[in-house]
Amino acid sequence: MFSGLIKKLFGENNAPTTPATKPVASKPVVTSKPVVGVGLGAAPGEAGFVAGAHTETMLQREIVVDRDLQIMGYNFRLRDSVLKRKSKMANSVLRLYDEVLLRNFLAEEATKAFGTKRIVLEVSVWALESPFLSKLPHGRFVLMVHYNEEYFQNAIDHVGLLQGLKDQGFQLGFDSFPLVPELMGLLPLADFHKLSVAEYDLTRLSQAISAVNQAAPESAVLVGDIHFYEELQVCRQMQVQYLQGSYLRCKELSEADAVDASYLRLIEVLNLVRADAEATVVANAMKYDPMLSFKLLRFVNSPGAGLVTKVDTLDRAMIVLGNKQLYRWLSLLLFGHERQEGDQDILLETALVRARMMETLGAKQFKRADLDLLFTVGMFSMLEPLLRQPMVKILEKLNLPADVNQALLERKGRFGPLLNLALMCEDGNLAEDPALFAAANVTKSEVNLAQLEAMLWVEEVV
Repeated sequence: MFSGLIKKLFGENNAPTTPATKPVASKPVVTSKPVVGVGLGAAPGEAGFVAGAHTETMLQREIVVDRDLQIMGYNFRLRDSVLKRKSKMANSVLRLYDEVLLRNFLAEEATKAFGTKRIVLEVSVWALESPFLSKLPHGRFVLMVHYNEEYFQNAIDHVGLLQGLKDQGFQLGFDSFPLVPELMGLLPLADFHKLSVAEYDLTRLSQAISAVNQAAPESAVLVGDIHFYEELQVCRQMQVQYLQGSYLRCKELSEADAVDASYLRLIEVLNLVRADAEATVVANAMKYDPMLSFKLLRFVNSPGAGLVTKVDTLDRAMIVLGNKQLYRWLSLLLFGHERQEGDQDILLETALVRARMMETLGAKQFKRADLDLLFTVGMFSMLEPLLRQPMVKILEKLNLPADVNQALLERKGRFGPLLNLALMCEDGNLAEDPALFAAANVTKSEVNLAQLEAMLWVEEVV
């Protein structure tokens, strides 16, 4: 899966530009500027509304996977700090929030970040009649609708609207819709029925899944709010098609489990490269891992590397690559070892998005050498779920600069603010601290744009 990464990660002209000027990718992420900074104060007529007042918010994403842990798509919502107030909001404010979310994806270029993956947008029922839906690129979106009891009091009235959206190329998701007689006519219209693992015990969740499958046999069941690896494994045994949640960030760590020997060998080689060891020394260390040596020679001799003559020896490969390119390539291999969990693709894609976001946002204030370190911070921020070891134990084995260690351990220092901003796009519980944006010299709108641009870049290279 690493073949497409060659030119993008190791090309000579891969330095990022800042999102405020133009995206890094070959085509812009959004042809018209995304309005992620649309005012989020009260709507006209609501208490507290002030014309022209603008409060930025950030997009939050979660990976949606199938039962085999292959990435199906990404679920987008406004950050939880905003959404937690939704139950108390007037309909006009909900419409405004839906508008903010939809505007980020109006341009065709914005959807290319996902390739064939689905884009799941969490919206209120009021988005179903939004004029922005007609402006979205067709055939790319799942509208995951939150249930509203008042709106669906006369459910039959909405069949035409829902069917019309499907005819336009949208897929529909019903989020926690009750299985009551008055809604039975609507349930088969949903392509996805979403249930929350947090709302049921194991027995009741199994019963709810069976009830959904019976009421809407052609629909897929998606279980969300999976926050622990054990929950993920249990849900994979049920009659569900898709899973969603923060389980990667919440994997149980173990102080006792030893890191696999193949990882230790790779970490040893990484340390040698970081220390600028001679090519022959690095090559000798790699000879103890035949598979690592094979992968390196295969990479160097691949068409993407652009070499005219074949490289047959490890020490020659070291010279051809150079330490900078070799270190990035070896970092990728950390995510390429065989793993029982089968989540390599998820871990790698998440790490690459974080790394590219940090590298891109950091271009405003950091030098090229520091941008390489930012990329490393983003990649290595996923080592805990990868190795299932506490970060402090992992870093004891790696020879990394103090700034990198401080960011990974404390999320502080020169690189800490940018790592926090990257994590904030995944974790709605992290506070939107204004000091982080000030320290990074970026706005929330730029973070949103960098997130989409990073996903576009990853889609192109993985």
